[in-house]
Amino acid sequence: MGKKSHSEVKSKQNNVSKSGVQTPSCLKLPPNRRNDLNQLLDKILKVSSSVPESASITTELEAYFDIQKITTKVKALEEELLQPLPDRKSAKDDFLSWLRNNKVEFDGLRIVEYPGLDFGIEAEKDFKEGDMMIAVPRSAMLTVENIHNSPLKELAKRDPLIVHMPNVALALLLLLHRRDPESFWKPYINMLPSKYTTVLYFSPEEVLQLKGSPAFEMALRQCRSISRQYAYFSKLFQRSTDEASNILREVFTFEEYW
Repeated sequence: MGKKSHSEVKSKQNNVSKSGVQTPSCLKLPPNRRNDLNQLLDKILKVSSSVPESASITTELEAYFDIQKITTKVKALEEELLQPLPDRKSAKDDFLSWLRNNKVEFDGLRIVEYPGLDFGIEAEKDFKEGDMMIAVPRSAMLTVENIHNSPLKELAKRDPLIVHMPNVALALLLLLHRRDPESFWKPYINMLPSKYTTVLYFSPEEVLQLKGSPAFEMALRQCRSISRQYAYFSKLFQRSTDEASNILREVFTFEEYW
């Protein structure tokens, strides 16, 4: 079994920056495009906030398509600000070295690329039920505790979304580290997939395939909620002067937050 100082897991985990200091991108939208973007942010907030809790599926679907039209324009405006992830295949060796150097235990496992399915984990030996497969030291984990030693610490004390939604706080922390070329977690970040098999990555046509299932309404609400969060934080970063806002103000994008 793993050591007491380790947490046993069966999924990816990461941590906060060693220095807690990020380097903002030099890219910046010109004033006219920033103004256009701000108008679109207001539209997202208006549409996403106008749907009542007891809204019908029809109302949710109308809001979904309205937001889709707006965010398509947002993505076009923000395209030049995007920071693509490196090729995962070229990042694998650095990631494996990072894991070993930071005492992450994964003996008997290897990262394998499956045709058409991207990367996955493959066992190189037989594991019995209850055997430890992966053990990650606390020092190599991203947790809400790390926020208090990061550029996000000021916002984390006063912003209600960050205070009450740890998943949102961790997402913003990850974005800060993506913008930090000296981040201790760079090898991990470089290995992250560019998309996931969740409804957020479904096309509108794929979302409609859920119609008639219990997942349909949940999918529409999740897409609306994340879009609203993006617009909220984009405007927050523009008007705030804390450290995290100064870093993300000009480079925070829908694609990266989504």
